[in-house]
Amino acid sequence: MERNKDKLCTVRDIIDMIESVIPVQLQESWDNSGAQVISADSGVRKVLLAIDIDKRVVEEATAAGADMIVTHHPLMFDSVKRIDDSTGKGALICNVIRKGISVYSCHTPFDKIKGGNNDWIAELLGLTSVKNLAGESVDGPAKMIENRSDADIGRIGKLKEAVTVRQMLGRITAELDVSLREIRVAGDIDRIVKTVGVCTGAGADLVAMAKDSGCNMFVTGDLKYHEAQLADELNICIVDAGHYHTEKFFGKAFAAMMEKKLADKVEICLSKVDFDPFIML
Repeated sequence: MERNKDKLCTVRDIIDMIESVIPVQLQESWDNSGAQVISADSGVRKVLLAIDIDKRVVEEATAAGADMIVTHHPLMFDSVKRIDDSTGKGALICNVIRKGISVYSCHTPFDKIKGGNNDWIAELLGLTSVKNLAGESVDGPAKMIENRSDADIGRIGKLKEAVTVRQMLGRITAELDVSLREIRVAGDIDRIVKTVGVCTGAGADLVAMAKDSGCNMFVTGDLKYHEAQLADELNICIVDAGHYHTEKFFGKAFAAMMEKKLADKVEICLSKVDFDPFIML
């Protein structure tokens, strides 16, 4: 995305543009979306998009000449009482400050917003008539701010044709670029499914809601043992495609959503060093 060289946006300008499309008020109560490390009046020529921020991403931003990093996962989830550069997190925060790089995170608001992570994965998996997990239409941010609920963080949709879970796994591996070895399934792999629920990242706590909305199958990540047992109890198939693999398209999805707002203003680049921390042996 080429920028207009005649006018330089500030960090504050970029944040205002982001939040005009993806309101930070949409975030869950436990989340910490929004400004993380900000130099509000500094100019921005280039923005790097990444799922997470770590030392690799900061080095990448520095090498690319990025003035700002926008991540999916927040740099800071909990309240910070002390910044100590002898700790991993403290060193990371100090590093971005020294380098003059601002950091903004767009987490659960981007999971909820129309066109965000969950709509993106729903489209990849071929779901139609997509609604939130309560079966309600997702028409825009205003409605969700007024009636904010966990249902908005996931999606439910119909397949054009009923298929088996085994067949859906083929679609998941192809569209999410993930191997079968990295996927875990709880439930009957040969059952026929027509209605599928999705929640990118970690959404296993929404399985019961998805079932109540008529889902035969639920795709998410970070499935725990007792959550997996719900598959038998609720007669639903749960597919754990991994936290990383269900969210790794964040950069592309964010860039597509913000293109009209940021076009000609800043250069946008996608991180090439994002990675899944798990190693398959």
